[in-house]
Amino acid sequence: MHPGYQLACAMWAMAVLSLALVALRLYTRVRIVKFIGAEDYMYACTGIFFLLFASFIQVSVHYGLGQNFWQLKIDDTADAIFWTYVANSFAITGNAMAKLSMGLFLLRVVQVRWHKIALWTAVIITTATSIALTIMLWNQTTPRKASWDPLRTPGTWNIRIQPLSVGLGVWSSACDFFFAIFPWLFIQSLPMSQREKVMLAGGMSLGVIAGACGITRTVVLSRLDVFNYTLNFVPYFAWAGAEIAVAMVCVGIPTLRPLYLKTREFANAYSNQTRSNASHLPRYTTYKRQSARPPRPLRDSGFSHARTDSNISRPPVAHPKARDDSLDEILSEYHNQHAGVIWVKNEVRIQEDVAEWPLRN
Repeated sequence: MHPGYQLACAMWAMAVLSLALVALRLYTRVRIVKFIGAEDYMYACTGIFFLLFASFIQVSVHYGLGQNFWQLKIDDTADAIFWTYVANSFAITGNAMAKLSMGLFLLRVVQVRWHKIALWTAVIITTATSIALTIMLWNQTTPRKASWDPLRTPGTWNIRIQPLSVGLGVWSSACDFFFAIFPWLFIQSLPMSQREKVMLAGGMSLGVIAGACGITRTVVLSRLDVFNYTLNFVPYFAWAGAEIAVAMVCVGIPTLRPLYLKTREFANAYSNQTRSNASHLPRYTTYKRQSARPPRPLRDSGFSHARTDSNISRPPVAHPKARDDSLDEILSEYHNQHAGVIWVKNEVRIQEDVAEWPLRN
């Protein structure tokens, strides 16, 4: 399998992961939190842009991305480079939108003024540089077609896009590290347990992985030989896609906390119900031989003993208060209060006796 096919498979796998996170986040916000903010729309758009990025990478691979530039047909080289431009446009924009989603999410949480100023500064600079780089990508030469079809279209190069891309990569990585470290500044003020604070901040801090991917992408880009574009640019697109996918994971995981809590609550309720159903014991009525003397009344038993002809104690017809306790609690309570005695609940006839074996779950 040549590098182009490997790149396409990796991008599609990341696209599926990203869209799954988008679906889970939207479900959480719509059905559980019942609130959708600007950061959620931005996150959904990032997933769509990543899907388009993977699709156009697939088209470019079809025309020759991943193969030697000088062994392809001229038409194929032009088409392969053109569709990488389209894919790279969505990669640049999608990367910025992932950071915007994180920035808007943090802006909804923070309260300190300088925190908001720092976040807005990062958001505005990221947006401006991404838009500027996308515009310059399509205006490197005059005419424009000369940048993706250099063998048949003579032209003049106006912009050296590679150094600008390296600069944007450095800033992008710095933003990833900033968004990863920033939550630790205010997480202590949130009304939740220390364990949940560490989990939430730790999930946001996964952005350092996205920053590492951004650094790798920047280093790879700075060392590329553009004269064999279709072959040498495969690692760049791989790391560009990885940076976006990791950023989406880092942004998406903290917002899924309500879904996790609801799932855990449902699982606990189901587990308790299953355990309660499994712990229902058969009803036993214990008898003993008739004795000459009447049975001794129990102290603080809570039941009224009425003598009958059969010498069997009978509980009152109407109980003063119905209990909703679980079977485990009832058995534990009565075991502590009346050790050695078994009372059978909800039976018409009930008899006391010294238990020869403990009735436990």
